Amino acid sequence: MKVSADGAGVASHAGCELLRELAAATGLVGAWDKALIGTYAGLPFHFPGQVLSDLAVSIADGATSISGLRTLRDQPGIFGPVASTPTAWRALDKVSEEHLVLLRAGRAQARAAAWGAGAAPDLSAELVLDFDATVVIAHSDKQDAAPTWKHTYGFHPLYCFLDRPDVSSGEALAGLLRPGNAGSNTAADHIAVLDMAIESLPPEARPGAEGAPRLLARADSAGATHDFAAACRQRGVGTSFGFPVNGDVRLAICLVPRTSGSRP
Repeated sequence: MKVSADGAGVASHAGCELLRELAAATGLVGAWDKALIGTYAGLPFHFPGQVLSDLAVSIADGATSISGLRTLRDQPGIFGPVASTPTAWRALDKVSEEHLVLLRAGRAQARAAAWGAGAAPDLSAELVLDFDATVVIAHSDKQDAAPTWKHTYGFHPLYCFLDRPDVSSGEALAGLLRPGNAGSNTAADHIAVLDMAIESLPPEARPGAEGAPRLLARADSAGATHDFAAACRQRGVGTSFGFPVNGDVRLAICLVPRTSGSRP
């Protein structure tokens, strides 16, 4: 591919090809192929790893549904053969809970390769894991869609992003798709996303690894639960949770005995 500022023609969305090549170069496409190829009776024309990678690239390019693949499919001169919408649906339909574990492992391997090639954050500094949920509107009766606490209809997914000033919006580590009526303070969901986020990190950045950076879980009042705090501590992850300081909280702080090594 040649990039020029003074060319005679313009190729729309050409930058997407760089993302596709990155997915292949880091081993992501190959790992996803290996995870799902056993679900096919024979060799497919569109291998599952490339289909899933193309879907991810389409989302990065602004797609909001599987039909967004046509942005890549309509330019075969740049992207080559791209799966049809039905083919993409079938590839997604083959993903079971067991396959999700393999797909996440493949993503972790690709992240390790990217970090090893120079895309890593400063591992000598503390790494901050940001947890937050958001409401995603569904305009029709999608699977698991439900009324939300904002009196809308859709989903309430929970995410974990690695806070990186050098990366816009941070680096996505893990996410959990939840129905719209999922609770904000559901500790089990936060713990599940925490474990997925840790597993998504390269081995040298996980708690307990020799020379690993300190990890800090950061959340608003939705994550400020005893169970989530305890889970973070058990996994060797620090916590920074925001929550309202009412009379009961002030009283509890005042009742904590002060030791010789404590701060005022």
